[in-house]
Amino acid sequence: MAKAKCPEFENHERWLVSYADMVTLLFAVFVVLFALKEDGSKASQDAAGSLQESFNKPLEDIPVEHRVGPTEQGFGIFEHMRGNSVRPPLTKKFPGLTDNIKIIEEEMNRVHMQIEERLYGPEKFPDARKPGEERIVAVERTKDGFKLRLLARHFYDPGDTHIKRGALKDLNTIAKILRELGRPIMIEGHTDSSPPQGDQSNWDLSALRATHVLQYLVREHNFPATKLGASGYADTRPMANNSTEQGRVLNRRIEIKVEYDPNTHQDSE
Repeated sequence: MAKAKCPEFENHERWLVSYADMVTLLFAVFVVLFALKEDGSKASQDAAGSLQESFNKPLEDIPVEHRVGPTEQGFGIFEHMRGNSVRPPLTKKFPGLTDNIKIIEEEMNRVHMQIEERLYGPEKFPDARKPGEERIVAVERTKDGFKLRLLARHFYDPGDTHIKRGALKDLNTIAKILRELGRPIMIEGHTDSSPPQGDQSNWDLSALRATHVLQYLVREHNFPATKLGASGYADTRPMANNSTEQGRVLNRRIEIKVEYDPNTHQDSE
């Protein structure tokens, strides 16, 4: 009588071998990354660059909020780590969203107070009973920073593209305040829907006014040209109804936008 063959034992835990290999490789990768972070030699930088290129994910493309510190995801996970301890950052390289909002609010409020004190005087603060066009300069929050809105009626003669001589003092005051910030600035020209006099269109008028303000800031106040930009929008972005004179007055304006790049940081002091 033939001896019965024992049934083969099936190992249901073979996946552990592959899993352990994967964990070991991951551990090795993180050890290498950590070592590259600690070693500042050129060879280490070249190796880090090769890894970055291999992953095809440049550092600039990683969201800022993922590069804040050791509790976040992204390359910044090793930013302030040494062994098992956390080192406080010497400078805020990658401020988070909350930090940016705080900086913007502080600088906007400071600019607003300086505008009110230098342009209107301590006894001429905004009066809620006055119509909007009484304020020749208004300060407002934007998505990426804040802006100064200049009423064209005060700064320009009808159809003209250069600042009136009598309004240059006000523009100089604004320029000195903004120059102290050192932030990128975009200057936008806007008109109402009424066709201007002469051969120029509203597009020409808005663009030329913005460009001339830009040139004045560079020429007279030494603004760095690399941090300035200008554009004209004609009547395509009204802030009031063009069917009334009061609305058209508000729509004829220059907007000086102070922009904040979340990938860079500049102390607010």
